[in-house]
Amino acid sequence: MSIFPFRADHGDDGLFRTRLAGRHARTTEAFHCLRATAEHAAAPHAKGPALYGQRVAVSDDPAEGYWEMISLRDEIFLVITSCHYAKERTESVLPEGFVEFHFILKGPARVEFSESGQVQIGSPNLTVVQQGDDMLYQVHCGPGPWRSVSLYVTQEYFDAFAKASLGADNSFQKKLNAVGNEQVSCHQMPVGVEVIHAIEKLLANPYQGYRRLLFAEAKACEILCASLDLWQNHIENENAPGVFSTRDLRLIEKARDIMLSDMTRVPTIPELARAVGTNTSKLKRGFKFLYGMTVFEFGHSHRMNRALNLLIQDRLSVNEVACAVGYQHQTSFTASFREHFGFAPKDARRMSNPEEILARHADPLNPPGTP
Repeated sequence: MSIFPFRADHGDDGLFRTRLAGRHARTTEAFHCLRATAEHAAAPHAKGPALYGQRVAVSDDPAEGYWEMISLRDEIFLVITSCHYAKERTESVLPEGFVEFHFILKGPARVEFSESGQVQIGSPNLTVVQQGDDMLYQVHCGPGPWRSVSLYVTQEYFDAFAKASLGADNSFQKKLNAVGNEQVSCHQMPVGVEVIHAIEKLLANPYQGYRRLLFAEAKACEILCASLDLWQNHIENENAPGVFSTRDLRLIEKARDIMLSDMTRVPTIPELARAVGTNTSKLKRGFKFLYGMTVFEFGHSHRMNRALNLLIQDRLSVNEVACAVGYQHQTSFTASFREHFGFAPKDARRMSNPEEILARHADPLNPPGTP
């Protein structure tokens, strides 16, 4: 499969939509541009929408890799990312009614929903997204290696697929149909073994030409079937809707800001909920949604990172640092610090490369050197 050439006129810091169709282009517009030059656009005697696909170079530097893009009869748009980004890449994703399945195998992302909330997406995991008609998002991919598989499934196809798989009165369609124009449905979940095996086979596609597209179509359908089970089990186990409005996201971020503004005290979840005007259940679900961790895990991680900065950069005593991050007793702080980092607070400054330690444990929301 040949590689679609780099389009310098479309910018050099976006993703596949920018590369193919320009800034603020839609997924369908990118595939429309691809179809004009894609290989194997139709099998002999094929009727209806065709299979077509091609690799798209990330840049004019071959070391940055490519996106392999395949349209499965204009019902499922498949994007395989095999890249090593030289710098951060950012792209806006406009709503098109897709049900999106993103399998992140390597390279965490940050996603911003209409300037109302950020979601940290780690790896490996599956993230399922559906946007309301007025909810756009921006995805930020940091520099370094990236490996992922994304399925953009049209609403019509997904409805028919869910109905055929689970019956007409299935819970997925009810949940997705309930997503308002300014809402987003987003679920992050661990990737199951069955899904990983199917993804590995897709990534190792041994064929070329039209057979490569047929193989990709078969594997995409297998991944979609396994993902439906994975998603259903996640919803049942979490017992949470996973749908948030722009107001919800702002309140969760406000709670985060309260936690980060004063680390000398640790507010309870009810205190935080009251302070921002929401309930404890939505606050807990929101933290899991936006940051991939519980309220406690989020606060603890930030307090430990703050403590590391105070020890190495500000060179405070262990007792002063313990008080600054909300511990009344130095012994409790020392035990928590050792459990989190694997070494004692008193040893932090004695290590051979303290700056490297700071960089390794840097938090994107609170990097080294920030108050």
